[in-house]
Amino acid sequence: MKSIVMTQLGVPEEKKLGILDLIDIPMPAVGPEDVLVRIAYASICGSDMHVLKSNLSADLLETISSNLPWRFGHEISGYVEKMGEVAAATTGLKIGDRVTANYTHFCNSCYFCRTGQENFCEHPQAHFDGMSEYVSWHMSQIYKIPDEVSLLDASQTEPCSIALNACQTVGVHFGSRVLISGAGAIGLMAVQLAKHAGASLITVSDVVPEKCELAIKCGASGTVDPREKDWREKAMELTHGRGYDAVIECSGASSAAQSIVDLMTVNGHAVLFAMYNPDFEMKIKPFETLYQQSKHIHGMYTSADSFPKTIAMLTSMNFDPIIQGVYEKEDYQRAFEDQATGKFAKLVFKFAGE
Repeated sequence: MKSIVMTQLGVPEEKKLGILDLIDIPMPAVGPEDVLVRIAYASICGSDMHVLKSNLSADLLETISSNLPWRFGHEISGYVEKMGEVAAATTGLKIGDRVTANYTHFCNSCYFCRTGQENFCEHPQAHFDGMSEYVSWHMSQIYKIPDEVSLLDASQTEPCSIALNACQTVGVHFGSRVLISGAGAIGLMAVQLAKHAGASLITVSDVVPEKCELAIKCGASGTVDPREKDWREKAMELTHGRGYDAVIECSGASSAAQSIVDLMTVNGHAVLFAMYNPDFEMKIKPFETLYQQSKHIHGMYTSADSFPKTIAMLTSMNFDPIIQGVYEKEDYQRAFEDQATGKFAKLVFKFAGE
């Protein structure tokens, strides 16, 4: 079967991307608890671009360099092709079912799994092989999608689960004033989810005018450009100077992350969950920020238990403005080069299709 892989690391100092290829690999084995999925669509994640640029921490670079060719893909949808005997007997899935999947298999035995914190599982098995014609993942990772949801839209379940978890983390609710920093796919999905949750004001910050236009289409009240000298003042004016109840920072830009403290209201909440420069250190004044103003700054790692809620929300989402290109697998080079421009919210590979 065919799979999109990286055969050589990128060179960050020269801004050279890693070398890609479409190679033949063996069909994956199907164990008793596994489900073989014929991939319909697999989309490019921002983290894939960090890998392709080799813009990673030293330990991750070592892991990837020692496992070349490195396979890509964890945002997927497809069809159930085959099941192991345990999966067939217990999941309720049938051959041909339309599904999506969470790319991580949790051990369900460690301290964190047993205390409802699966995203910190001590023995996770993460799968990044979804840009392939088939994957074989554990039955606990596979979710059937609603009949009315297209497989193209279903390929966005994983990033949408991140956006949903971010909105939950900062407590978006009726009347919330929300600032979303970064109008990539997750930011745009967060706009829609915040709107569904009852936010009264949704401001989006991004440097790409086309993405700001997409944010308005997705339901944002207004946008600001952080390249402008007075952008913070403009953002604060929209809240009548009070600041934002909920700030979602998903741009990955260090300057944006540093700005969130000044944009939060007293007793407000902010979440940061992008892949920031490993050397970036965020500066705050604990006495003022945490004690006097009681501002809450949250981290967030993956989505874990948000998948069932996300799948329930798929019928309420509009991915048309977000998915800006669908490529055949043979066009892998062009697709990744287009994604590297930063102009596009989400680009998707078509494998089996609908």
